[in-house]
Amino acid sequence: MQSIVILGAGGFGREVLDILIAQNKISKKWKILGFLDENPELEGKVLNGYPVLGSFEWLSKANTEGVRVVCAIGDNISKKKVVEKAISLGLKFANVVHPTAVITDFVTLGEGVIICAGCILTNQITIGNHVIINLDVTIGHDTTIEGFCTLAPGVHISGRNKIGEGTNIGTGAVTIQGITIGRWSVIGAGAVVVGDIPDKVVAVGVPAKPIKGVEDVENGNEEGAIS
Repeated sequence: MQSIVILGAGGFGREVLDILIAQNKISKKWKILGFLDENPELEGKVLNGYPVLGSFEWLSKANTEGVRVVCAIGDNISKKKVVEKAISLGLKFANVVHPTAVITDFVTLGEGVIICAGCILTNQITIGNHVIINLDVTIGHDTTIEGFCTLAPGVHISGRNKIGEGTNIGTGAVTIQGITIGRWSVIGAGAVVVGDIPDKVVAVGVPAKPIKGVEDVENGNEEGAIS
């Protein structure tokens, strides 16, 4: 069994725990050690049977040789910061995929990818590092999703799409074929994307149109982020 720690003890962290438990029912793949979270109020709590071990400081005290981590933080800006800290500490990342996800042999996954229950990924698809694909998402052929993206539940991505790094696509949004969404943009819940969307904008509606910019998101400005 491979030891694993979940980075982030919020609601999505518990959902990632659900995936690990589901995987273990099939193959006993994971030795789940618990959660790490920078919120001191959570340290020592037990969530769905597993402890919040503490902050990153726990790693300096524990034997982490061979331990894998997965970042279960939905906000892409915060996720990138936590991942960069984990990388600086030499941690290795695991992919966590629910057993009910349908993924063909022609899908390429980066590291730290999370794929939840009910997802379908067809063929010639490339998923970058630390992408979250939430419940019941479908992704069509010849699509590229760059690192640190989050696709909320019920998103449907058609074929030949390119989704830029750090983009957050809200619940129930859909795209037509052959479109590009820029880096670090936000697509609102229920939006229908029928044309290209530029970098660093919030786009909403049917059809989706940019309504404002998202400035300096890579430097920590969380304007427009979907929680």
